[in-house]
Parts: sequence; structure tokens; C-alpha cells
Amino acid sequence: MAKTDEAARFRERINQRISELGITHEAASRAAGKDKTYLRKTLARETAIPKLDTLESLATALDVSVDWLLGRTDDPATSALPPRLPEVRPSDTPPLSRNAMPADVPVMGTAAGSLLSGAFQLQGGVIDYVRRPPALSGARDIYALYIEGSSMEPRYFPGELVYVNPHKPPRIGDTVIVQEHNGDSGPVAASIGVLFKRANGTVVLRKYNPPDAEITITQTRIAAIHRVLTPNELFGV
Repeated sequence: MAKTDEAARFRERINQRISELGITHEAASRAAGKDKTYLRKTLARETAIPKLDTLESLATALDVSVDWLLGRTDDPATSALPPRLPEVRPSDTPPLSRNAMPADVPVMGTAAGSLLSGAFQLQGGVIDYVRRPPALSGARDIYALYIEGSSMEPRYFPGELVYVNPHKPPRIGDTVIVQEHNGDSGPVAASIGVLFKRANGTVVLRKYNPPDAEITITQTRIAAIHRVLTPNELFGV
């Protein structure tokens, strides 16, 4: 239906409904929350069609549907328009203060985005402490790592912090830290990647950059596989 035709049908339906209800244009305007002259001014413009929120107010005031006012249906109670989404309101809960989150998660090293196995090291001691995300309150043995390099982009970028939970069993498709046995007392060699498969005594990790690049680690070299926590797990979503 052309806009001029829809506007003409709108004027016709408004006048029809006002007549059926035995009220004035001024009363209908006020019932819709508008100035008393609103309808007369609107109906005087041949191509005028109110905005959706005003149409809904008029439809409510006249006890009909928006579709009926626009001539899209002959049933006053039927509407083909999708329901409006509920208004998004801010939470009544005050935001958690940054200082309320203790800086007690140890940073154990840097995770180098490399295509080589054992490309980063877990230092022998803590190199920093960072704040504990809200959902990890009370979680034991959580540690963090800084990302270096580009092989995990665009999932993780250099300088980004990842949190690791050594007690969550890793699943295929999870991002993991694979720690490898070290015969001496030096730093522990480790790798980061997406756990792709376990087969024939090996663990295969995939990288994001380049796509589908893989590194294979012999199972006998692996000391531990720890799961990198997702944003949903960090914030309890």
C-alpha cells in the first residue's frame, strides 16, 4: 500500500472510530497523551502518518490495533506487527567496586603465540598479581598468563591476560595450556592452543593464525593440561 493510500486509510479509520465511540478529536488526542489539537492538525496533512509509538498510543486510546488504524486488517483487534521488545532498564544493583576484587591471582609467566611446542615458559615464581574476577571468588589455584605473539589472534592478542583453572577438566575445543616435563630445575616449558584431538599417544593443539595451524605434543612429554577460562566463566554468565 502506497504511503498516500495508507495515510488516507488512517484518516478514514480515525474518524470512523471517533464517531463509533461518540467522542471528539480533542478527547482522543488527550487520551493518547497528546495535545488536544494533535489529531486535527495531523489529519489535515494528506500524507501524515504518526510514528509507531504514537500509533500505539492512539490504538490503545481507541481500543483498536495499529494494523486496523492503517487499513492493514478489517479486524480492529488484530495486529500483524511484531511485539515491541521490552524496554531495557538499568539494574538496581550498584556496580561492584574495582577495589572490591582482590588482586590475589598470580601471573606465572607469558604465553607466547608461537607455532612451536613449548614456546613459552612458566616462571619459577610469581611475576605479578592481578585482580580476581567476580565469578572466581573462592576458586583455588587460579593463575594467569600474559599473551605474546600472534598465533592465537584474533581470539587472543599480545598483552592480553588469560585466566587458567587447573581443576577444570579440558574438553575438545577448549583453549588450554599444555605444560611439558622439564628435566632440570628451570622454567616449565608450555604451549597454548585449542585442544583439537588426542590420538596415538599425542595431543594436537590448533592455532588461529594461520588458520588451522597445528602443533603435536607427545603424551609422554606432557605434565599437565590446564583449561583457559572463557569470559562467561570469569563473570558467571
